[in-house]
Amino acid sequence: MRKIKRRDFIYGAGLLSASFPLFRNILNNGSILRYNSNCDPWLEINLSNIEWNVNQLRKWVRNKPIMAVIKGNAYGHGLVKVGKFLEKIKIYALAVGKLQEAIELRRNGVKCPVLNFGPFSEEDTELIIRSNISQTVYSDNVLALNKMAKKLNTQANVHINIDTGLGRVGVPHYTALSFIENVSKLDYIKIEGVFTVFTEEKNFDRIQLDRFLRICNDAKRKGISVGLRHVASSAGLLGFPESHLDMVRPGICIYGHYPSDEEYKLKKIELKPALSLKTRVSYIKKLRPGDSISYHRKFVAKKEETVVTASLGYSDGFPVNVIGKANAIIKNEKFPLIAAVTANHISIKVTGKDNIKIGDEVVLIGSQGDCRISAEELAEASDTSVYKVIIWLNPLLPRYYI
Repeated sequence: MRKIKRRDFIYGAGLLSASFPLFRNILNNGSILRYNSNCDPWLEINLSNIEWNVNQLRKWVRNKPIMAVIKGNAYGHGLVKVGKFLEKIKIYALAVGKLQEAIELRRNGVKCPVLNFGPFSEEDTELIIRSNISQTVYSDNVLALNKMAKKLNTQANVHINIDTGLGRVGVPHYTALSFIENVSKLDYIKIEGVFTVFTEEKNFDRIQLDRFLRICNDAKRKGISVGLRHVASSAGLLGFPESHLDMVRPGICIYGHYPSDEEYKLKKIELKPALSLKTRVSYIKKLRPGDSISYHRKFVAKKEETVVTASLGYSDGFPVNVIGKANAIIKNEKFPLIAAVTANHISIKVTGKDNIKIGDEVVLIGSQGDCRISAEELAEASDTSVYKVIIWLNPLLPRYYI
């Protein structure tokens, strides 16, 4: 039996519709109107907005060094492209959450300082040192780095993580001074910096900062250089000026978003979101009363409705719990999402809008004309944070940099 190629099938279907009026009527005038397969979702990343945000942050911190946090695939924006762009605009350093991310940056030609916040094993030490990656330390693992650096006759660069109260990882603040002393005595280790991570509970953050500064000052009195002191993430950078110290390390602000609802309302500095999430209309359907959409008949039409399908779903990282709360923009107008978010599809009710066509752009995050949906709105609709909305976007989605 001859295999039918897709192009042959489409051509044959066209002949069939031309030859049989009834079939043509179902294709053009029945419940199935039009279909197009070239409608996969994509992301647009505005690099000019990232540069704007960096410049705004530089002004805010009076040109103190910025270590840009690009963990989580640069918060969904694309690790390598964003890392290389930040290096191009003279960012002081980059920080990542996994060694794999740091190595990926180096393999793609990023030469500026890169700090790995994440853990490492003894087997990783040679790669860390040869790749000139600065490594976070807070345990006896630092001895393995020292041993390998000695073998390679070079230095390993480290930042010491001091746990002042967050409780995840780090040297406990009450033993941190002795740890710093011991690290400073290692012949092949250079302490580039020390840092802590705030709980982002304002009153306790001040206690954490006091603990941190006390340790740094005690180390200084002992003649130990601790390098750059950094504690301010985006939240501290905007809301806790005393925490700016020698360097700041913003994450979410780099991409045009605020670290909390409070800061979003205050907007102390103007940030411009860099990411847009878009897809296209792939299907248009006329519903009669009683017709339904999606599994378990999540939406049942009570009257005649027009619904479009767009190719986007939870497999792309789109949140599932937004039905009845989130919208999409088509033709510069907002329309509600209905039925359910499935793995690869969303349904949008466009009843009364007759000029929508297959292939029309659909915006889920971003702007179209003077109509806009922010990542913050989508986060509110999904009862989560803007961090999760953008970081959860599938790394395999095409990203176009503009």
